[in-house]
Amino acid sequence: MLWENRDNIQKKSILGGLISLALPVVISNLFMMVFEIVDMFWVGRLGKRAVAALSTGSFYVWMIRALALTIAVGALAMVSRRSGERNKKLLVETAGYAVAVTFFFTIILLLILLPVSLRVSYWLGLESDIALLCKQYIIIFLSGLFFVNMMVTGEHILRGIGNTVTPMLITGFSFILNIILDPVFIFYYDLGLPGAAVATIVSQFFGCILMLGMLFKYFPGKDFLNLKIHKKSVSFYFIRMARIGLPVSFSGAMFSVIYLILTGILTTFGSAPIAAMGIGHRLEAFPYFFALGFSRATSTIVGQNLGAGKPQRARTSALVSLRLVSVVLLIVSAMFYFFGSQLCSVFISDTEVIRYGARYLKFIALFEVFMAFEVVLEGAFSGAGDTKPPFLVIFIFTLLRIPLSYFLGIYLDLGTDGVWFAISFTTFLKGVLLYMWFNKNRWMHKQV
Repeated sequence: MLWENRDNIQKKSILGGLISLALPVVISNLFMMVFEIVDMFWVGRLGKRAVAALSTGSFYVWMIRALALTIAVGALAMVSRRSGERNKKLLVETAGYAVAVTFFFTIILLLILLPVSLRVSYWLGLESDIALLCKQYIIIFLSGLFFVNMMVTGEHILRGIGNTVTPMLITGFSFILNIILDPVFIFYYDLGLPGAAVATIVSQFFGCILMLGMLFKYFPGKDFLNLKIHKKSVSFYFIRMARIGLPVSFSGAMFSVIYLILTGILTTFGSAPIAAMGIGHRLEAFPYFFALGFSRATSTIVGQNLGAGKPQRARTSALVSLRLVSVVLLIVSAMFYFFGSQLCSVFISDTEVIRYGARYLKFIALFEVFMAFEVVLEGAFSGAGDTKPPFLVIFIFTLLRIPLSYFLGIYLDLGTDGVWFAISFTTFLKGVLLYMWFNKNRWMHKQV
């Protein structure tokens, strides 16, 4: 059973194998996209200030979710490589220690994040009522961090052995449950914005239970439960997985931190631009999660092909994935550019927020296609276990958004248009540089 998915992928054509892996992940991410949109829709009924609080809190929550990838990405790279090698003993051992390491890593994260979470919304200079709502949202999310992290690691282990259908079904169940619970906790129990966080944690709890249950299906008790967990081995796997996953998770976490700082810059122009950027990010969820689906499929197929000694097939698979995603993002860019106002009005009726949101989408549309290069190629590097190149490029040029936004928006007095252009232009730079680095082909010889 362990090799069934791996063998099916190897027998198919590159495009067939890629789509069979990517389609369930894209559908899974579609559930995430629908959740993000519905979440903002319900919170939008609470008004502009609640939307601003959710927008700010979401960047912090995304940072926390990104940190979960520290172990998950390393687990996927190592599991997919062991699967490609058909090494059952090491495969079972890697999966078991990934779960154990995730448990200890979550404790470390909570000890670090809880004190920071109490103050972060105030450090950004948000108005007191918005800051309080934001803090409540974040603290409630942290209360269920064990479930969030375990679900992410389990998902990556299953994808590493080539099973993307099961994570799709479990993730879909979790997000559909979240969508159902949102209005219940927000309105029926009258919790307001904190109710959205409660709905998320409840749905993640059930998703986590299902994900762990599926791991026991692939790794029976006699192999998985009887695995001897030693302190030295935990340290060994933690270091190996973190070395691979940390660049990806750190760049993702810093992406959110940088957007929190950009939120601080936007407070200069009032709460409407903050709400508009939050809505814009929800709309960007479709192209991003579509690209992320193919990125994760690319990670699996690259890792398995390198493990099977087929580096050229791994490279071709990444390029096929990139071309397909680029076409879709070009279509989305046209929609953002010409129909920005109509899209924003789905979430909120405030004309000022809609005006800022439409301008945001128009600027983003200019270079949106290069997000395909950034996201898909990051997946290729991750599958190879060579995560430093995407880390350096993504971190440095996402960080550039802060001084560039300040320079254009405030120093040159271009206002929010300067901030929107800084975000869009740095996407172009990241995509181009990652493509150049990918073509050096050093990742094809990385040992994991």
